[in-house]
Amino acid sequence: MQDQVEEIKQKTDIVTIIGEHIDLKKAGRNFKANCPFHGEKTPSFMVSPELQIYKCFGCSISGDAYTFLQEYEGMDFPEALKLLADRAGVKLKQVGGRTKGEKEKLHEINLLTSKFYEYILHSHSKGKIALNYLLKSRGLSLETVKTFKLGYSPNNSKILTNFLISKKKFDPQELLKAGLTYRGRSGLTDRFAGRVIFPLNDHRGNTVGFAGRLLPSDKRDFAKYINTPETLTYHKSNNLYGLNLTRSFIKKKGVAIVVEGELDLISSWQVGVKTCVAMKGTALTEDQVRLLSRFTKKIILALDSDFAGNEAARRGITIAQNAGLEVRVSLMGDYKDPDEAARKNPEYYKKTLKNSKDVWEFIIDFVISKYDVKSGVGKSKISRELTPVISNIEDKIVQAHYIKYLSDKIEVPVESVSAQVVSKSPGEAKREDKRDVLKKENKTRKELLEERFLSILVNNEEKKEYEEFLSLINTSLSKKIANEYKKFVKKNKFDLSKFSSSLPEELKEGFALIAIEEDELDIDARKKELKKDVIEL
Repeated sequence: MQDQVEEIKQKTDIVTIIGEHIDLKKAGRNFKANCPFHGEKTPSFMVSPELQIYKCFGCSISGDAYTFLQEYEGMDFPEALKLLADRAGVKLKQVGGRTKGEKEKLHEINLLTSKFYEYILHSHSKGKIALNYLLKSRGLSLETVKTFKLGYSPNNSKILTNFLISKKKFDPQELLKAGLTYRGRSGLTDRFAGRVIFPLNDHRGNTVGFAGRLLPSDKRDFAKYINTPETLTYHKSNNLYGLNLTRSFIKKKGVAIVVEGELDLISSWQVGVKTCVAMKGTALTEDQVRLLSRFTKKIILALDSDFAGNEAARRGITIAQNAGLEVRVSLMGDYKDPDEAARKNPEYYKKTLKNSKDVWEFIIDFVISKYDVKSGVGKSKISRELTPVISNIEDKIVQAHYIKYLSDKIEVPVESVSAQVVSKSPGEAKREDKRDVLKKENKTRKELLEERFLSILVNNEEKKEYEEFLSLINTSLSKKIANEYKKFVKKNKFDLSKFSSSLPEELKEGFALIAIEEDELDIDARKKELKKDVIEL
């Protein structure tokens, strides 16, 4: 298997893989981008086509094509291996009779379960009541029901386990791990028995879990909606319902409509609004924002207006805005949610989306409407509620805009509002570039200088004038690499990729992280500086 891992890696172009996910720009021999793993405005994420690695000099994350897919897409190693193998045209060999990782196994169980529930809805007598509810009560077309692969789990606690265990020979423990069942008094019980089923997919289309809704005729004293619990494949905080279907529309239109529930999204889709995602709650999380920002830089919140008073929702908006997203809000007027608006008045619904409003201006107006803006007490209450919110906006120009907006609304000088915002600020602790912090903690100046020297040496065509300094290197890793370099150039014309491949395994990773350029090196400007520093040491 290890041979295949290396074979697939050699047949994979890391620049192509990463470039399909983020915008890369040529930077000397390498490619550069804003790091997708932490917020930054100045690019410090480097990708080397010669070494087939990436490294961020801001947050220090690094790796190859496999680790990028694991970190960025949330894959486990077997998933990443299979994806790259398929792209490279390599047929994976079985090891010990198994090729599937645990996540892949759960995806398989979930997909089969989804098809089972879908079959019950459309082809079994027990599904008629649920299909009638979806078509008549919810106004969905049969085409829409099939597009979203909706299903039904009969009110029979054993029907799913009999199918998966008795017929399909899955291990009962696997059903528990997938969150499909729980241990009841009579043994394994279908968690979603008696519910309309909404399969939950990740943005790549893998079935990761389910949501289930009781039918209106069901009088059991249970929660109306339930979801798969947290599992290896399903995490509510990083899942966005419908994104697997709407991502291409979102990219094309440049905007995502964020709604709360599955039916909000499905009804929107049916009337032609195909850029929605459902966050299954009222507050965006950091993971959801990070995922959305891959596809768009603008979102419109189409939620119940009560979200404006929800602190968690405000935190989510702050996260989105600080991540560089433009956030707007669309009000549903007399309709309680996008589902109702889309079903009863689709043209009005589309108009509200088109006329969306700046989200912070909406929240400021909402808070002001609760108090007497003419009284000192009212102004004080407005200030206490809004200045902490505005203080969390990182972009100072954007922050200044809302300070001005609030001051105009409550007829208070801008300076007074600004002072109050500053007093509520979490504080500007002295910020050090993370790469400097890491350097101070982990390496001496001499180690850093020698690594920098090696980076310039291997990336500069004029090597002769540097080679005389190789004998001055004496820290462990750099000295070993320098010795290997001297042996290599005695027999070969220097080639970065070939040299890297020739290194002993224990040196390859360390050399790769040294060799990848942090930026486009100004060789002439560094020659004198580097020679002087090396001699001093």
